[in-house]
Amino acid sequence: MSDHALDIHPLSLAVIWASSQRYDRLEYPDKSVLKPENCMANSLAPCVAIVGPANAGKTTLLNQLDQELQKLLESVLVIKGNPDGTGRYLFHQPDLRDAVKPEVKGRWSVPTVGRIRQWVENGRRNLELALLDFGGRHGSENDAMLSVCSHYIVVSRLEDDSGGASWDEVCRRSGLKPIAWIRSMWREGEARMEEARNGLLTGRFRSDASRVGDDTNTAVIDALVKELMSIRRPLEETPYVNLHLDRDWTEEDLADLAGRDRAVRELAGTAGAVALGGVAPIWAYLAATRRALLENSAARVFFFDPKEERRLVEIPAGRVEGPFPQEMLKVEWERHNNWWRLHVQLTTTDRFLPPDVAERLESAPSFGPVPEGPVEIFGARPTWVAGTYARWLWAAGVSRLGVWDGRSNGPVWL
Repeated sequence: MSDHALDIHPLSLAVIWASSQRYDRLEYPDKSVLKPENCMANSLAPCVAIVGPANAGKTTLLNQLDQELQKLLESVLVIKGNPDGTGRYLFHQPDLRDAVKPEVKGRWSVPTVGRIRQWVENGRRNLELALLDFGGRHGSENDAMLSVCSHYIVVSRLEDDSGGASWDEVCRRSGLKPIAWIRSMWREGEARMEEARNGLLTGRFRSDASRVGDDTNTAVIDALVKELMSIRRPLEETPYVNLHLDRDWTEEDLADLAGRDRAVRELAGTAGAVALGGVAPIWAYLAATRRALLENSAARVFFFDPKEERRLVEIPAGRVEGPFPQEMLKVEWERHNNWWRLHVQLTTTDRFLPPDVAERLESAPSFGPVPEGPVEIFGARPTWVAGTYARWLWAAGVSRLGVWDGRSNGPVWL
């Protein structure tokens, strides 16, 4: 196992949207007992471990694969080395590598392995493909980490195959399928693919060619991307709606949910459940929720949240009395301009809710009688809390609902 922690790039956590042409291929249980874990395809997406000795160029290779895969796939999970996204940061600022890297390596916490396993398992259930930066020094975590992977790529230094050979042996012993063995060079030599050996891609890679736009390694990256695309799980087997765009959402996008309207409506109507995910403003989530409920008022709606243990948080259709910690959430009405604000504010000192609160949303604090007129949801709270109150307000008869948007310093009306 590498001697450094791993970090997940937030944009890689986007849950994809699928064309609904082939939903007959999915097996759903009775809609009345539909659970989050049943909202997933039966097959798992592959997870490819990028392994090899320390300082062999794994993170550089993974960064360049990520750059290309993000252009081709709706959903790919890429977990890179170093905390706080430093692997990606160094990709863009390689001159700072020597100064920064010693400050961020070697800071493991006890639950790290379990968390990474959860990320991988969830990505394999929800997405098309997962890639895991995993290597460096061998450790007791090897088996636990590799047990959630399906394939591997070895990256070793050209002048020393021994480190790569040890990781190749570990991966084969764990039952993973080999894809490629890439030997890295530093500042000299031609990057190229070589003849495949027994179905295994081989090539030479320049690990110093790390700047964005550098085409030194194009031949190697193109060959690996082609192979990864051939093993990915088909998009139509993943019934989710990814709200992430390659640009900022605008209010004009609300008309058709930036092209996602049909997928949301057909999932709500045919499957009775819609899972929404991706990096997008809260009002995009609420707009998609509203579209699903207009199609099927009884549809079950889930928000994908990688910070939550179960990942898929259900937005409850109605409120019931229960064990929600009422003191952690303050809900009150305020008059603002010519509309009403429902101010929903976390009262915990760190502005976070305990992990199990997401499972008890149906008993969140009541907002009491609803005043007449437009209503804006305002305040700092998780997206799924906003989704809960939006759904309850619509059920209570609110016809014009808005949500505070920090970028425009005002509400976006849905």
